Amino acid sequence: MNLMQYPMMLFSTHGGWDDVQRRHPSQRKLFLMLVLPLSILPPVMILQAASGVGAQVFPGAPFSAWILGALLFFIAEQISVPLMAGVIRRGCVAKGASGDLAGAYAVAGIAPVPLWLSSLALLAGQIWVVVLIAFAALLASGVLIHHGVERLLGVEEEVNASDVAVQVISLGVLAWGALVLVAAAPLLLS
Repeated sequence: MNLMQYPMMLFSTHGGWDDVQRRHPSQRKLFLMLVLPLSILPPVMILQAASGVGAQVFPGAPFSAWILGALLFFIAEQISVPLMAGVIRRGCVAKGASGDLAGAYAVAGIAPVPLWLSSLALLAGQIWVVVLIAFAALLASGVLIHHGVERLLGVEEEVNASDVAVQVISLGVLAWGALVLVAAAPLLLS
């Protein structure tokens, strides 16, 4: 996948998605080249937040709790991507589209990129900025799911693609909340 085409993926079912469909990257390659490197960013930002905005929200939390929270968040991320691929696959099959697991994994691996990048908002040091950027990233992820299921999994009708995207994003919001709770648990319990 050409990273220069990534922004086009937000606005079209062809821009960037055609390249992914043509290359048909393996799950392993997507994991090693996209999911793993970008999923490291939020745990690193969680650790960075320990002395910034995080210290305001969780005053007195020891750094060891921040390390545990970051580690648990990373592990939960690695579990959530294949789980979301399964949800995407089942949603597409229910709409009469392809049950291609590789395509579903591609969508599940590409869609959270805005969420992973939104962790950089922690550098701003303002909670309202973090929340605003996180919601914008969630919206962008929903758009990526919609375009991805249309292009890679053949959900042809706009309504069906929207249905799948809404189902996946609904579960994704729950998963995202669970990820945040996993990261915050050691801080709340310390």
